Amino acid sequence: MVHSDILRYFHAAKKGQKSPWTKRHVALFAVIASVCIYWMYVSYALVANRESSLELSLSSKHRLKFVPPTSWTSDDVASWLVSVELPQLRKTFKNNAVNGPILLELSERAIMRDLLITNEIHMKRLLQEIKILNHNLNSSHKWNGPSKPRGAGGPPRKVGATDKPVQEVKLFLVGDNMEFSLDDPAKAPEPTAVLHKVSFLKLRDLVSLATEELSKPVREFVTHEGELVASMEELPDKVYALADGQFFVFPVEKIGYQQSIFLPSADRAVTVTTLSLKPRVFRVEKFLDPNECRQIIEMSKASMSRSTIAEKGLVQGNEAKNGYDSARTSSTTWLNQRADPLVARIRQRVADLVKVPMSLAEDLQVLHYAPSQHYWAHHDYFDPSIYRGFVTEAGQNRFITVLFYLSDVEKGGETVFPFAGDDRPVTDFSDCSRGLKVAPKAGDAVIFYSLLAHNHQEACPESNRGCNLDVRSLHGSCDVVRGDKWAANYWISNK
Repeated sequence: MVHSDILRYFHAAKKGQKSPWTKRHVALFAVIASVCIYWMYVSYALVANRESSLELSLSSKHRLKFVPPTSWTSDDVASWLVSVELPQLRKTFKNNAVNGPILLELSERAIMRDLLITNEIHMKRLLQEIKILNHNLNSSHKWNGPSKPRGAGGPPRKVGATDKPVQEVKLFLVGDNMEFSLDDPAKAPEPTAVLHKVSFLKLRDLVSLATEELSKPVREFVTHEGELVASMEELPDKVYALADGQFFVFPVEKIGYQQSIFLPSADRAVTVTTLSLKPRVFRVEKFLDPNECRQIIEMSKASMSRSTIAEKGLVQGNEAKNGYDSARTSSTTWLNQRADPLVARIRQRVADLVKVPMSLAEDLQVLHYAPSQHYWAHHDYFDPSIYRGFVTEAGQNRFITVLFYLSDVEKGGETVFPFAGDDRPVTDFSDCSRGLKVAPKAGDAVIFYSLLAHNHQEACPESNRGCNLDVRSLHGSCDVVRGDKWAANYWISNK
């Protein structure tokens, strides 16, 4: 209809005739022609400038415009970050087409003003982009463009030595690459991944990126001391990622390494010292005070009886049985947390120390060794291929042992770890002359792990039912030569 009207207009005009449609059709024709020319220009510019780092952005008046990166505003950066793809970003920087430090600064402003769609998928991609931006902040190439883009505000800024680099956060998995090399103890472990702490990012964004980087569902970050990282302000330069279901395991850095652990329930800190790397063994100084040691001994004396050991189950039977053996000659009693408020307080203090829920712990076992009494080298875990009935869930086992010394011993009574620093096979389980020997000291505690750190929650396949057992955790209590040895311990399971 419009087309035929326009033809009739031209035909009439040629004959010198007047037409009632003249003004309306001229205006309509002009509008259509303008729109066609405008979109032809937009299409041509979009194609022609795709390879030259020109980005499409939306102005405050919602008009499409093209601006070179050297003149970007915060709005331009916001639109660019929403749509940019990594290959294009890398090419932009490779061609030195943008000022990296200024761009990062504008990005902060844009995101802080909520100009970006901050969904989880985009945030993962954005973090990857920020890593590349950070690389350019620290790269050796010089920026040859203007000192500041349009809309950046403030005086011109020198790019280079004065630029503050984005903080790197070294990420470790619990049990993976957390140990110094036994061959080269001076060499620090390499992080599993490196994240970047940027002011406009939230902690959950870094957790999402960690999940992508590590290909494991990361639940949270913890510090070297096992404290939960609750905000970006608390994020240190080295963190440990806990995957779903994993518990914190004390990192082993080097023998003699000390760290301070705050115990909220006791309102004080204790010093934890690394005694062995493999197995993981730590000493905690003054975990109990002298009065607490005396109270536990006194409330236990009346109920002490001969210690037992777990009997190896038959292939056809699953019943858990305990029996007496000359390998263990001490006396034992058990204290429930309801037996005395002191036991409940100590139980909570242990939870503060190892960062594992004490709902997984057995009752407090109190031990007494008279002269010549001992417990030869053994494991605290139950090998599922040998013991039946002690493990009630797939993958469940004793995970952590926290042992307290309640008294000093005049001579003997050490806790021995034969495999600490010694890979030779153990043939004499009564031998206390090799490995690590920890002398009893009233109030001190010893922590060691019976399961491997990196897979302590795994349910092992039938073909390898002991896949997460740490055979190096073999330990024993040496003969008391003079005096009496009083001790207590918690066994904490992984499930």
